Amino acid sequence: MSIANVVKEVTLVGEQIFDHSAVIRNEIEKFVDRFEKNERHREFDGILRASHALVEASETPVEALFDMGKMEKMTQEVDELTERITKLSNPQYKEEHDKYLENVQNEQKKYVDACREQAMIKMRNMVSNR
Repeated sequence: MSIANVVKEVTLVGEQIFDHSAVIRNEIEKFVDRFEKNERHREFDGILRASHALVEASETPVEALFDMGKMEKMTQEVDELTERITKLSNPQYKEEHDKYLENVQNEQKKYVDACREQAMIKMRNMVSNR
């Protein structure tokens, strides 16, 4: 097919065939819509706030915090939080569960031993009846 035939079928002026601005404009609008729907701008705001907090933290005189006792208090709070998180990570009923499993294992062993004993008795009876 020639370009002239394509122009006739598409009913566009020759310059419009190679003009991609409408397609690009639609893609830009889609991108902006998706960006706003995903609220990516809020993520960027958070990144900016975090970077400002880092700058402020780097400009804070640490010696003054030590002198005022704030660092000791913060360290103590972090230690307490760590202890609470550690307690949450340990199963609450571990001892009870372990005892339960031990009881189940003992009962199963007793049952298996009783079955073996019965099997041995049957085997002895079969041998003596021969």
